[in-house]
Amino acid sequence: MKNNFFESKYFIWCLIVIFGLVLISLGRESYRYFQTSEEIINLEKKINDFKKENEELFRIKETFNSQEFLEDEARRKLNMVKEGESVIIVAESNEPFLNELKVQTKTMSNLKLWLKYFFEK
Repeated sequence: MKNNFFESKYFIWCLIVIFGLVLISLGRESYRYFQTSEEIINLEKKINDFKKENEELFRIKETFNSQEFLEDEARRKLNMVKEGESVIIVAESNEPFLNELKVQTKTMSNLKLWLKYFFEK
């Protein structure tokens, strides 16, 4: 009877069904493995990006904490100077233009000044 069962159609069909289930299970697991490996690759890329960003932020922090940067900011924003330094302020002089404008306005009447303001430009 054993020989008949192993040679029967039922045994062959059972083997085919078991083989099909094994193939389906193997396909699912390989797909999960593929998805997991892709996710690991993406996470490693993100880790590298975060490391680069962290290094960049650390460099910026070091720059902001450096003595040179603090001195430069104090000079520019707070108008501070070191001991022994002197400040020179260079201003553009518009005095000749202003004097000429004052002379012209003193000799003209208000009506002429208004007409010049609106119509001469």
